[in-house]
Amino acid sequence: MSVRLGVIIKFIIILEGLDRLCNETKEDFKVIKKIVWASDGSKDSLHALSHAENLARVFGAGIVGLYVIPEYFEVSTIDEFESERLDLLASWIKEKESKGSNRLSSIAAEMHEKGLDFTTRIKQGVPYHRIVETAEEEEADLIVVGKGKSHEKNVIGGTALKVLRRSKIPVYIAKGEEPPKEIKKILVPTDLYRIMSRDLEVTLSIARQIDADVYSLNIVVTGEGKYPPKLIELARGDAYNKLTEQVEDAKLEDRIKTVVETARNAWTGIVNFAKHKEIDLIVMTTYGEYKMRKEDFLGNDTERVVQESHCPVITVRPI
Repeated sequence: MSVRLGVIIKFIIILEGLDRLCNETKEDFKVIKKIVWASDGSKDSLHALSHAENLARVFGAGIVGLYVIPEYFEVSTIDEFESERLDLLASWIKEKESKGSNRLSSIAAEMHEKGLDFTTRIKQGVPYHRIVETAEEEEADLIVVGKGKSHEKNVIGGTALKVLRRSKIPVYIAKGEEPPKEIKKILVPTDLYRIMSRDLEVTLSIARQIDADVYSLNIVVTGEGKYPPKLIELARGDAYNKLTEQVEDAKLEDRIKTVVETARNAWTGIVNFAKHKEIDLIVMTTYGEYKMRKEDFLGNDTERVVQESHCPVITVRPI
């Protein structure tokens, strides 16, 4: 009885969160008008550019192409360099800046020929710091990055993960190697343990403009088979009924399809559902625990979905 009560309480929390969303202005999340695309000259970043270009075309947005010259030395260390080493470092920076400038200018010319608004920025420093900083300076609506460098094929690189953790605006992770697909199906997972509004808000704003279907997915976690099957089925039925009722009350049923699935953990269920339904885009919040610095934390389920998903993922920081 107490287990059922606990499940009901969690549903009440979700309903309150969705109810608050319905009463907020639907234009809180601006339609995407400016995108920051981070380039390091790699094949992966060029793949991300194809996604940024596709988004810019769909939303009529401008692109800011950013190239960051990595900062490998602390200022205190540089101060101790001999003049010869300082000259070598200055020469290296100048060469990097020249190559980055030429590469971005070439891309800008190509984008202008395609009728897209494309501006360039070159900075020096820690890449993820400069990416987040530039997005704030440009008042961008979205950051687009590739999965970054990693020894494993599907694993997201360190810079991309740090951008996800630090960015105050949504971050789009371009996955795979195939050209970007038309976005027709968007998945927004529903976490019963926390109030969700920001990710649904972003999802609906995007879906309305591109006429995409939205799947609101809740995963009933089965663990390692420690819960009775009957209890799991009851929880699944309750989740579906309550979530569907709230969507209907919010008059969103023409846009959102509610789905409840079971899985041994949340991220596995999300990834498997996305693959099975051929989802084109996943939108998730980056959850920060109160005892941790939010800017340094990415929820475990979100990080695993970003790592394992076959399709692009947009991460959104909760308000």
